Amino acid sequence: TGSGAGRMGDIMVKMSLVGSTITGIEVIKQHETPMIANSALSRIPELVIRNQSLDVDAVAGATITSFGLKAAIEDALANAGLSKSDLAKTGSDSGILVEEPIEADIAVVGGGLTGLVATARALQNGKKVVLFEETAHLGGSSCVSDGWITGADTIMERAEGVEDSAEQFYAFLAQGSDDPAIVPYPENTRKYAEMAGPVLDWLDTYANVDFGDRAGGYGLYTPPDQPRIYGVNNGGGALDMALIQLIQDGIRDGSASVVLEARATSILKDESGAVSGLEITYADSTVREYAFKAVVLATGGYSHNEEMMPYENCGTCSPSTASGHGFELAEAAGANMLPPEIYAPYAGGIPNAGFEMRYQANLKLPGEIWVNQEGARMANEDYPLLAKAAWGKASGNIGFVVFSEAQLVEGLRPIVMTSYLEGELTPWQSRDLLDELVAEGDVAWKADSASELAKAAGIDGALAETLEAYAGYCDAGEDPDFGRTKMQKFEGALYAIKTIPYQLQCTGGARVDPSAAVLDEKDEPIAGLFAGGEAIGMRQSSAGGQGGCGLGNAATWGYIAADSASEYVS
Repeated sequence: TGSGAGRMGDIMVKMSLVGSTITGIEVIKQHETPMIANSALSRIPELVIRNQSLDVDAVAGATITSFGLKAAIEDALANAGLSKSDLAKTGSDSGILVEEPIEADIAVVGGGLTGLVATARALQNGKKVVLFEETAHLGGSSCVSDGWITGADTIMERAEGVEDSAEQFYAFLAQGSDDPAIVPYPENTRKYAEMAGPVLDWLDTYANVDFGDRAGGYGLYTPPDQPRIYGVNNGGGALDMALIQLIQDGIRDGSASVVLEARATSILKDESGAVSGLEITYADSTVREYAFKAVVLATGGYSHNEEMMPYENCGTCSPSTASGHGFELAEAAGANMLPPEIYAPYAGGIPNAGFEMRYQANLKLPGEIWVNQEGARMANEDYPLLAKAAWGKASGNIGFVVFSEAQLVEGLRPIVMTSYLEGELTPWQSRDLLDELVAEGDVAWKADSASELAKAAGIDGALAETLEAYAGYCDAGEDPDFGRTKMQKFEGALYAIKTIPYQLQCTGGARVDPSAAVLDEKDEPIAGLFAGGEAIGMRQSSAGGQGGCGLGNAATWGYIAADSASEYVS
């Protein structure tokens, strides 16, 4: 046996050998995200056995799983007294097949929620569709989401006796603006407000998505005026699978193709400037051109692209599919591109592994305080929802979570998994991880005094004054700085964890009109080009970040784009 580090923990394999020949590899333990990792978990062992070599490429979209699995196989070899150089290397098969799509009028680029909805809806409209996805799996950010989605005046709302309307929903979406009367793109926000409910009903009745107890709620973020946020049973991956089943029906009857590991590298146009097809580059570098009358860009966002982050010291919890490739593709096609802006980042990400945030300081740990690099408190720590703004205003976007031994009560977790990663740390795993990070001394520190802690963590000396003042507030039972009521005195050793924001959703993207037609620099539609989801950015749907709007934005604009593309090719 052997083990290696995957995205969600250790991957363990059991390997069979005859001499120095690998005859079998079985993955016996793993906690990877199924829709993302399954392709790697099946392909890598098959190729290692076929080629008798560990020199096989990582599976696109599942690179961390691929590397972890190869490390587990190499570890198993070492445990058998062998190294990878002892293998015979009998082949160099990449396992990548160049698949020819059917002839179709509409191409959808991107296999996340927007692309899946667009494909399924275009098929329902009676069109032939090809879906291109550059990774080896379908499902983008949606497949690792919790599955919350929103819309107004839905079948589920009416069944609960909730009186709601698109107009009410629009008013709620507008309140994220500094001026509630102003939204950046009111015509698109209104279109989203009008269509989000019907699309939610379509998912409910046509795609047969399982909404569990079908009870609406208010979500975790900006509280809506109505309980219009609904959860998909078993999360966003289940939502994706319901749509994939519809697309599989289209594949069986010859009206659809799904082509994986195929990247759209250029949008082709005719002499009039209308879309005429796509240039596709396959994972083995084969390049082909295919004719289409319309293209729907559903390529997702750029929150896994560090160079495109709109502010410093920001990590990501997005899958690698959020590469920003669609941004480049649309810009090259002449689209009017909205620039990246700060949009609803999460706070408290621990940068122990660089850009990818796997762990977060627990911003709900009773009694902790949040301080900036200058050693000053940043907000009322009783309200974790205030953390986003606090970290956004902090110098360098850096915040320190400070607590003492007294706050490390048995059963509580000082460190948790970041949003949209599956699983959870047990209390003892969380405490062990804290001790490991303290021992490394890069992002967490422990000291006996405030001055020692500030020196170790690189916090300004004002930290000692802040902790002294906070102790007085605890004694007095009153916080004159922020009005906090749930205070606890620090006792024993002091801890500090350095944290930064981390991004999931994006603002920038292709400018569209309410029909999802992509606009050029003169705000004129590019004939035959449509876009939706994070390829157009979140700000075209709402003025700020609201619960359920991530999946809502993806599904609604995918649906609108499919209807517009279907009408265009007709």
